[in-house]
Amino acid sequence: MLERLSRRIANELKRVDPDGPGSVEVLAYAIGIKLNWYSGLILTILFGWLLGDVINALLAFFSFVVLRKFSGGLHFRSLTVCAIFSAALFAAIPLIHLGHDGMLLLTAISTAIVLCMAPRKSKDLNPSGLDPYLKWISIAIVLTNFIIQSPIIALSFTAQAVLLLPWKGGEQQ
Repeated sequence: MLERLSRRIANELKRVDPDGPGSVEVLAYAIGIKLNWYSGLILTILFGWLLGDVINALLAFFSFVVLRKFSGGLHFRSLTVCAIFSAALFAAIPLIHLGHDGMLLLTAISTAIVLCMAPRKSKDLNPSGLDPYLKWISIAIVLTNFIIQSPIIALSFTAQAVLLLPWKGGEQQ
């Protein structure tokens, strides 16, 4: 659904400005990424509201997104499935009660996975001067939870760390 919408918008932009920058494919990709992000955010708010904890659902969303930006990882084949699944996950994370020891353990496990596996190149990671530092930035992000000590952030970082692991059939870019 999001792929079709982004393609339709890209085609319309090219129809209005055929000499504009980028091909339909490049425009559709860029638009799809934005639509996915905003759809995920809106659905996280909606699902968080339905489950009674919008603030912590948003904390899960943003902590995941920040780590994902630097660490990369697996993608769903469909942007629509990604937005719905991710929002459901972020809204469900606050429902999981995690003690202090569990939070420390998950943060340590996430740190180890990020140390071994990050960055996993993805379409979201554009080549830049930061490339040599992506692993260390990702580790620093995860390590902040030893200071913050948030079970929500620990669960969110763990979910992202799992996406760094090699999976058969997963779409890795």
